[in-house]
Amino acid sequence: MKHDSLFHRIRIDNDLVRLGRQQGGALLVAMVMIFMLSIMGASVMRSSTLEKRMAANAIQTSATFQAAESASNLALNDPQNLTSTYAAGFQKSVVLPITEVRDDIGLESRSVLEWVGTGAAPGYSLGEGTSGFEGLYYVSTGVSAIEAVRSQSTVEQGAYRIVPSR
Repeated sequence: MKHDSLFHRIRIDNDLVRLGRQQGGALLVAMVMIFMLSIMGASVMRSSTLEKRMAANAIQTSATFQAAESASNLALNDPQNLTSTYAAGFQKSVVLPITEVRDDIGLESRSVLEWVGTGAAPGYSLGEGTSGFEGLYYVSTGVSAIEAVRSQSTVEQGAYRIVPSR
């Protein structure tokens, strides 16, 4: 029995000696691991913030493009706009404010309509004066912007209007 207690005491003494010689290797490894995980976490947060900004910019760019296209179409689809632009004269720009777009997000739109010339009416005889009709050619430039985020789009499109020859 004495022999067992002596063995047990030697074992305890050896454990105490080993504890005194430890230099914190496991602590160092754990701290390095925590540091690396912290760096990875910060990187993921930064990446997700960037992706969120990119998605918001894509939405705003799309909204301004669609509003600019709508402004251009609204200007061209109103016969009164075409008549007043023709009356203003050749290559004279008429600025039309567009109020039918979303202003709840700070979206401002306008369209610049210009009469750029007269020619043969498409679909009729190519000889001038033989068909009794002519084409009035217009260019509409729709501009839309959200100033708060500095997003702007411009759309330019052409159209013609067939009218009786003068």
